[in-house]
Amino acid sequence: MAGLGFNPPEIHVHSFFQGVPYALPYLASAVPLGLANYIFDLENIESAHAAGDPYNTRNVMMANGLSSMLGCMLGNPFPVTVYVGHAGWKAMGASIAYTLASGVTMFIVPLFGLGALMLAIIPMTAIVPILVFIGVVTANQVVRETPKIEVPVIFICLFPWVANWALSIVNSVMSAAGTSAAQLGLDVLHGKGVYYQGLVHLGSGAPLASMLWGCIAIFAITDKPLRGAIAGAGGAVLVLFGVIHSPSVGFAQGTSLWFVAAYLMMSGIFVLKHLLNQREAARLVAEAEQ
Repeated sequence: MAGLGFNPPEIHVHSFFQGVPYALPYLASAVPLGLANYIFDLENIESAHAAGDPYNTRNVMMANGLSSMLGCMLGNPFPVTVYVGHAGWKAMGASIAYTLASGVTMFIVPLFGLGALMLAIIPMTAIVPILVFIGVVTANQVVRETPKIEVPVIFICLFPWVANWALSIVNSVMSAAGTSAAQLGLDVLHGKGVYYQGLVHLGSGAPLASMLWGCIAIFAITDKPLRGAIAGAGGAVLVLFGVIHSPSVGFAQGTSLWFVAAYLMMSGIFVLKHLLNQREAARLVAEAEQ
């Protein structure tokens, strides 16, 4: 009840500029988060399109960006993003009225400080089943709408996310025990079957890493080696600056150069495949001319 009260939005432009110097050290995490939100928006727009509701991508992205900037100037630290589960909400009968009700609710709750009260009254066990249902419907849509030959890409894209989830669980358990991986030592964790360093590398930057792996896989399946080579080179650049496969953003940190070499080797294989395809095409043309 202590949080109840009237909290109208106020202009915080001056506070925004005052806070910029303090925010600069956190750009290393804010920029990848912004890129992740960008990817999430595209994924959810595509999900809505597959469910029969095509939205203009530019309009959606502009609305998100402008809303986030406006909210920032009003003291809101949370960026706006397209919420996941369009197919699931649609299957439950949601329409424009649901969207409006959600917007009005999200305005009223913080306006009167009702968030803490609602979380105290409504048990989490009442909320989770809805999210599970949305996840099931979304997963079903992905498998149903994806061409059969491309289905393996779905599961390839899941690997970074599974590692990210496992990494979060391991870190939470160690934090609850008042320790960390650095204090325990990687050898101790490995001895217990927890390959922590592998989880860090695979799970860090999961949104971009999953998209990258999906691109590489789909270009391999559809025999588009030049595009695969470009995707591999892009992965090398992202790793080099610590955007993926690294716990923090930075240039050529730790073992990142090993991953750079791996992605470049993959690009080399794609280039070789492109050359072989060209030679095969030339041979077929020569045979046809004879």
